[in-house]
Amino acid sequence: MSIGFAQSSRVRRRLIALEALRMLVNHELGMHTECFAIHIRRIVVTEPDASGCNWQIEWPIVRAAHMEPCRSQLRQLVDALRERYNVER
Repeated sequence: MSIGFAQSSRVRRRLIALEALRMLVNHELGMHTECFAIHIRRIVVTEPDASGCNWQIEWPIVRAAHMEPCRSQLRQLVDALRERYNVER
């Protein structure tokens, strides 16, 4: 797994391979019992947004992912990881 650093005027993010990021998101998500059996299957690589992040998740279609408390935990988790990582291109 290759990890480097991306420079931005706002934040410095670690670069990570797409599959490694997906595994990290699912590992972190698995620590929340409210989101049991929820898995992120797809991460979409984008142009960097205003914050400098170049990816977003495809929101799971499982009903629990759209209900509290899982929805807010998933959103917080993804927001935190988007601040720390960019997908290596």
